Amino acid sequence: MLLSYLWIFLIAIAASTVSALVGLGGGILMIPFIILIFGLPVKYVAGTMLFAMVPYTIVATARNLKQGYVNFKIGLIMESGSVIGVFSGAQFSTILPDIALKILFISVVLYLMLTLQIPNDSPYNYVARIFKKLNHIPPRIDCTSSSGVKRLSVPALMIIGFAAGIFSGLLGIGGGFLKTPVLIVGVMLAPKIAVATALFMIFITATFGTITHAFLGHIYYPLAMTVAGGMMIGAYFGTSIFKVIPDRKVKQYIFIAMIIAGVFTFFR
Repeated sequence: MLLSYLWIFLIAIAASTVSALVGLGGGILMIPFIILIFGLPVKYVAGTMLFAMVPYTIVATARNLKQGYVNFKIGLIMESGSVIGVFSGAQFSTILPDIALKILFISVVLYLMLTLQIPNDSPYNYVARIFKKLNHIPPRIDCTSSSGVKRLSVPALMIIGFAAGIFSGLLGIGGGFLKTPVLIVGVMLAPKIAVATALFMIFITATFGTITHAFLGHIYYPLAMTVAGGMMIGAYFGTSIFKVIPDRKVKQYIFIAMIIAGVFTFFR
């Protein structure tokens, strides 16, 4: 058992280091290993991972904040839409067959992967074009970041958050892998700001999820503390690497991470 905890601690460091580079909560990489090594029921795995994500995202957000990468305004507005989307997606998950959900997810991931390779001003970048049209809906706010001042529609941001939340609810996974590329392609944030803002949003989602699972008794605390410790170390390593790599590399890493996310989700 001690060896199992050591392995999961080391895996948590590796998984969260990678996740901090691309705006993932780490759950999609960690869950298969937790199930394989400890054989916990899915509800306990979900509660345990959400608990571990809270300190991980706190460390990542605090370190990214020092570099000026986190856009709290955008994150909070999008999360308000995500909360509604999660509940909606959970309802649809009881209707649609599992294979249909996975095929839908893979299709969306493949499409977003392609849009990451298309310039934002290209007529073939439909995500950017759709957001540009939605961005005229009032009210609009000014959002300042290291990439400049942007005029963004509050309803448009909530719609994006809602869409990401639906997939989170449908598949029981975090929405970081969807929010990060959409923030880059649709909202046209700089890749580093998109990644850091997505991690901040995951903190909010994980916090509410942890509270819910704690009341339900779905958290296995010895394992949760072990994973949290490893993920906090990984967050430190990942953000240290993150601040020195160029934006174009960040987009490449997101592209690779989305491939891995698709594979892991299909076989989970």
